Amino acid sequence: MTAPTSSSRSARSGARPAATTATSASVKAVDAKLAKVAEPHRTTLLALRATLRELLPHAEECLKYGMAAFTVQGKGVAAYEAFKGHCSYFPMSGGVLERVTGLPAGTSASKGTLQFPVDRPLSKAVVRRRVRARLDEISDVTNGKRFEFYDDGSVKAVGSMKDGQPHGAWTWYRQDGTRMRTGKFAAGQQVGTWQTWDRDGRLVTSTTY
Repeated sequence: MTAPTSSSRSARSGARPAATTATSASVKAVDAKLAKVAEPHRTTLLALRATLRELLPHAEECLKYGMAAFTVQGKGVAAYEAFKGHCSYFPMSGGVLERVTGLPAGTSASKGTLQFPVDRPLSKAVVRRRVRARLDEISDVTNGKRFEFYDDGSVKAVGSMKDGQPHGAWTWYRQDGTRMRTGKFAAGQQVGTWQTWDRDGRLVTSTTY
């Protein structure tokens, strides 16, 4: 999730935590898997792959549980697979399909998969809603490290949680990846020094609580 800025700006501005970088080997593994899929399934899955790449440009593309998948911060966001009579979209969670209501014509859903026709790719709008729901689910941490995400899967904020409240250091980022704000919490209350930064890493404000 490196910011699309110069290396000198990134160094000054405290660029957000990088995603696990997709290696050429992991992408080639996905390529090889899809190359073995028969038509019309392959064309349909390639269209879904392109949609996911557009929606999640910062995600890692890899194989997960033997399926082609996209992950952010090590967590699966979406996967897809071909079967004899249908293709399947997996939101990598049993709860996403329960929360996102409304099914496109010709599809069916169980707890963990959305099945769709072998010759009819899912629309971007359908995929976007389920990706957003999964990102929100990944963010739902009550104890430990929590990531919050922009719609494109890039990190919006990262910090520690304890018993459902922010506790410890937090950092917020702009969508271009530059650091925007830093501060600390104690049991949900702002404490210590909070600072705001511009895109070039210059300190703008500093407030002590």
